[in-house]
Amino acid sequence: RKSLSMPPKKNRQTTWVTLFVAIGSIGYGYAASIIGQVLGQPQFFESFNLAQEGPGLGYTNAIIGAMNGIFFAGTTLGCLFIAWTATAFGRLRTIQIASCVCIFGAALMAGSVNIPMYLASRFIMGWGVGMLVCGIPLYQAELSPPQSRGFHVGLHGSGLGCGYSLSGFTGFGCFYAAKSSFQWRFPFALQLVPMLILLCGSLFLPESPRWLLSNDRKEEAWKVIQRLHSDPNDANDTFAKSEMYQMTEQFTLDHGRMQTLGITKWWHFFQQPNYRKRLVVGVGATLTVACSMNLVMNNYQVHIYNQLGLHGGIPILLLAIWNVFGMLGNMNGAILLMDRFGRKNVFMLGIASTAACLAAEAALTKYFVQTGSTNRVGLGFGVFFIFLYVVFFASCMDAQQYVIVSETFPMEFRSIGVAISLAAQYCAAALFVGVAPISFANIGYLFYVVFVCLDVCTFFLVWKFIPEMKGLSLEEINELFGDPVAVHITHADKQETEEIDRRIENFDIKSADLGEDTPPARVEDSREQKV
Repeated sequence: RKSLSMPPKKNRQTTWVTLFVAIGSIGYGYAASIIGQVLGQPQFFESFNLAQEGPGLGYTNAIIGAMNGIFFAGTTLGCLFIAWTATAFGRLRTIQIASCVCIFGAALMAGSVNIPMYLASRFIMGWGVGMLVCGIPLYQAELSPPQSRGFHVGLHGSGLGCGYSLSGFTGFGCFYAAKSSFQWRFPFALQLVPMLILLCGSLFLPESPRWLLSNDRKEEAWKVIQRLHSDPNDANDTFAKSEMYQMTEQFTLDHGRMQTLGITKWWHFFQQPNYRKRLVVGVGATLTVACSMNLVMNNYQVHIYNQLGLHGGIPILLLAIWNVFGMLGNMNGAILLMDRFGRKNVFMLGIASTAACLAAEAALTKYFVQTGSTNRVGLGFGVFFIFLYVVFFASCMDAQQYVIVSETFPMEFRSIGVAISLAAQYCAAALFVGVAPISFANIGYLFYVVFVCLDVCTFFLVWKFIPEMKGLSLEEINELFGDPVAVHITHADKQETEEIDRRIENFDIKSADLGEDTPPARVEDSREQKV
């Protein structure tokens, strides 16, 4: 029999499911970044009568800021919306609803004929992708076994990078299209493709077993666990059964504690110190990423290259290549870094490295861009540090934030916690991208300095408050925040392993009833809690 402390190797079905749902991540990455490409298309400005120079430039900058700000305002509300839908209708159904919203928003955007119509479409699209950016990692985390959860949830970040990359080359190709509205309508219409694929394919995906269990659908939950976490070398499905046992016991324990504490409404969670601590971790992780300047860097990169003396199709091509570096970095983080070196250490490396790159960019902007210098070496280093930035950000921060957020919260609070955490990021993003055009114009290099200072602050906050969650099941993470754990399986000692083996010997699939004996002694009674 297989030891509980030795989980099975990656189940291909789990990988295929988490990989397929990452098509929605591609859709989000594309939708969030395509505006950066479209702002490099001359026909976009002509179609909406936006001046690119002269007296009307101030109005144009204000509209561009509104385009980005309203998108992230929609994203923020979409994030908050899943706190209800993911709990009431399930994780998978939430992804399907989000896909439908995105399809409508993309169609409206591609057919826009005036600024109000376009701004409305940006808001709707933002709402849809806000639901996806929360729902997908939430779904992936609840499907994944503990020893490879970083990889599976990291596929979300990899999908984002792929979407960014796709948008880059789409924008570059359309730049050389005939001078018509096709230059910007086609890139917007392409947003439909991943959403349609996700919507149709999701009909064949399983629901989250943890959500099924919380809704008293134990038999369905077990079928999903058995399918996705079975091991061909273990005919008895020992580890899958132990996971089901752990989930059932933890749900029973948590449900009892909620009744004891009088938690009957969602706002009651905020009255509990341990849940507030988790919220600090989740919101802290996402705000750390927002404060790294990533979305400003992506959305206004063509403008930055223009400042560095690059014009025409070159800035759009460089942005496309930059996004390829981002995609590869996210894959590196998911496949090689998170499950090997942990979340926290890699995250801190990313913060320090991106801060150094932004500091260098600030210095180069001050001494070469703002002085009107034509020094090609100095301006060339400006491009170099933009690329070095994305290597560290994508490898160490982008995918990691979603893993940290999806791991931090307990089952009964997970959808609410993930929603609030990512909504906080997009509130910050709406602010940063909204003020970016005016900030670049008025304070120049100091805008980079602001983000360097924010990075320094968030580095120490991460070091102080975010615990390492690598290798633990979602249920066992409770211990890191001072909450009780019903059963340990990933780090069970010999006595606990033997007891759990005995308990799952006569496993009843239909009822998930693990016998009439009393469960093994609660782990919190025999282990020192790690707060």
